[in-house]
Amino acid sequence: MISEAEEKYMVINGKVMPVSEAGDILAGSSRTIYEVIKVVSGIPLFLEKHMERLEASAKLINYSVANIMNSIRESITELIKANNSPEKNIKIIVYNMGNPVPDFMAYFIRSSYPTPEQYETGVHGILLKEERNNPNAKVVNSSYKERVAAALAEAKAYEALLVNREGEITEGSRSNIFFVRNGKVLTAPKGNVLIGITRVYVFDLCKKLGIEIVEEPILVSVLGEMDGVFMTGTSPKILPISTIGDMSFNSSKNPVIKALIKSYDDVVEKYIKEKTIG
Repeated sequence: MISEAEEKYMVINGKVMPVSEAGDILAGSSRTIYEVIKVVSGIPLFLEKHMERLEASAKLINYSVANIMNSIRESITELIKANNSPEKNIKIIVYNMGNPVPDFMAYFIRSSYPTPEQYETGVHGILLKEERNNPNAKVVNSSYKERVAAALAEAKAYEALLVNREGEITEGSRSNIFFVRNGKVLTAPKGNVLIGITRVYVFDLCKKLGIEIVEEPILVSVLGEMDGVFMTGTSPKILPISTIGDMSFNSSKNPVIKALIKSYDDVVEKYIKEKTIG
């Protein structure tokens, strides 16, 4: 049985089956990539962009999932129907990448979303000296997850901001990180981070709203110059960060961050409406 799987049914290579019958399928599998998609009102949010990123992750480790892409898309639809459309995240895992046709599975996972109060006041973050070997690919790395989880639990923090050996803040442990300074949005260069789906929308929204966005290394030493900080991701969407260690930021009241939150929520609502009508 897959320990993190929730709900009654999962999908393995296009076949819907009870989670209780899955067994330890991943044992001994070769290179493994994954993707996480949020389900809202029965709609897998931004499914097309998640599928593009899954293929991008595969290419970064010299493989491809193009020959199973349609099957994965169809399986997501069947998985949602079989479980009566729970409002949770779906995890897609592609494994045995060395085979002519890779294997894949998809299942619902325990999903924690920020509360209205957390959007209103912001969340607590910490700095963590940690680097991912291939930041642009979503590759399964259990030891990394365990180290991050331990650090978050010890500090009672919502997110860990990763710091590389040059003293630069690259990304969050499960998110992209942005800063606001003098009305501009700053974030680490794309070569140093996983290109999150929400991150892409933030760039688009900044352009539409006339907000300058700059990709540049963000040193820990300049944190005190920032007017606000926010994280982005599948579960949190755009979430203000109010504290990093013992430093405080008025992020939830920052006009730039508030405008981006509102605009992103509008994008999500429009996508769900269009897919529902379709």
